[in-house]
Amino acid sequence: MRALNQKWFKTIRSLFTLVLVLTLFTVSVPTKAAAADVTIGTQTFTETKILAEMYKALIEDRTDLTVDIKTDLAASSVVLRSIAQGEVDMGTLYSGEIFNGYFEIEDTKDRAAVLRQAQEGFDELYNLKWYDPLGFENTYTLAVRPEVAEQYGLSTMSDLKEHAGNMSIGVDTTWLERPADGYPAFTKEYGYTFASTSPMEISLVYQAVADKIVDVVLAYTTDPGLKEFNLVTLEDDKQFFPPFDASTVVKKELLAEYPELDETLSLLIGTIDADTMTDLNYQVDVNKMEPKNVALMYLVDQGLLDESKLPASVMNPDAPPLQKFGYYLTENASYLWNMTWVHIVMVLCGLGLALVIGIPLGIISARYQRTGRVIMFITNIIQVLPSLALLALLMVLVGLGNATVVVGLFLYSLNPVVRNTYVGLSEVNAGIKDAGKGMGMSPLQLLWKVEMPLSLPFLMAGLRVAAVIAIGVATLAPLIGGDGLGREIYAGLNQRHNIKILAGAIPAALLAILADIILGRLSNRFKVAKS
Repeated sequence: MRALNQKWFKTIRSLFTLVLVLTLFTVSVPTKAAAADVTIGTQTFTETKILAEMYKALIEDRTDLTVDIKTDLAASSVVLRSIAQGEVDMGTLYSGEIFNGYFEIEDTKDRAAVLRQAQEGFDELYNLKWYDPLGFENTYTLAVRPEVAEQYGLSTMSDLKEHAGNMSIGVDTTWLERPADGYPAFTKEYGYTFASTSPMEISLVYQAVADKIVDVVLAYTTDPGLKEFNLVTLEDDKQFFPPFDASTVVKKELLAEYPELDETLSLLIGTIDADTMTDLNYQVDVNKMEPKNVALMYLVDQGLLDESKLPASVMNPDAPPLQKFGYYLTENASYLWNMTWVHIVMVLCGLGLALVIGIPLGIISARYQRTGRVIMFITNIIQVLPSLALLALLMVLVGLGNATVVVGLFLYSLNPVVRNTYVGLSEVNAGIKDAGKGMGMSPLQLLWKVEMPLSLPFLMAGLRVAAVIAIGVATLAPLIGGDGLGREIYAGLNQRHNIKILAGAIPAALLAILADIILGRLSNRFKVAKS
């Protein structure tokens, strides 16, 4: 028993020391994103990532500022919210965003009028500088396979009226709910509805219609999927969809702090037309090039960047897949390590909070049965909530960013810790507890010196389960503005880029396996034979 007590004391001391050190380290040593002078946010679709890489390259080449890019924010509304909350400083947004209810607007489809309202409205609302357009518009359109267009004689959106009731449509994840230019307003304007709607990431809709999973898709006019799958776009004959001119958008506080940024960012105004943007997107989505490399090549071609800035992967585009994977790891080593470190820190913080709060709750549950039933009921409810739904709820309540992810990981880790603490204490032999009482131990001494040491294998088993769950759930962090390895996975999925998917998925899987092995061995060390 003495040896077991020593292990118990050492384990508890180590766990609490880890939580304390990790908390202090996380506060005192910012991640790369926090340390950067400028943070750029992007949506999930490709062109915003290419443009972000252009901004980054120009800023770092022409100023002394450092830049970080936070990719795969779920929608333009999330980018704006991230800017308002200080998570990011700038991004690419579209003039048609004014139709989503941020402020009162003049009901018009005139491009100049829409742009003016965006510039004035978001300046007043969020203190943003909304630059003049980059030169291209990326608005919505409907697209079908060529044989479908020929079969039903489709050339305009009005032509779908007689057939939509027997068709399915694939759309992006926000269009169904958009108030002014979304599905409800569309059905009212055109007078028809589709038999079914399938919301999905915009990068997947083109493959879905090509594979005949859906009949019609909502497309972006600069998306290379239209070209890749030879889709036919339908004319918006009622001019329902508003203009969506792309512009650079920056916090005015940032421009006041770094006035040199204004001239640098103005270099791209009016320089990228729709055909050019489509071709750049095509290189990423179809040719599987990195957004960074496509951006750098464009800037070099335009004389805005020196050719010496191009990485090795650009100079050797026909390398075999394994060599390309090596190039990617080498050129992005710092970024990948940073994302791995952030992933680990978020998981450890969530687990640390679960231990600090979960162990006392488990003790209370074992001591007071009625209270324990309530605690177990609440933690069970949290555990069965879909992880994405819980994180979305936390985003609304807490906001965007890594802190919200940590809260989610804590909640998901709580049930295994509480339950296993409760089970461990309940399994302690009554005779052993009676012996302790006979030696004159107080209830606290009995708990600390007898019951908790004997329940430690159960606690470690709960921690083991919680760790594996937390590592998996943490990959969803990008959906609520967090970082971690999930950022690579989602970027790869959105771009259908296998190298990026593997660069995020392999480390995440290895972390889960490593955590399972280490905690499994620790759990085995504390197993003792019951007498």
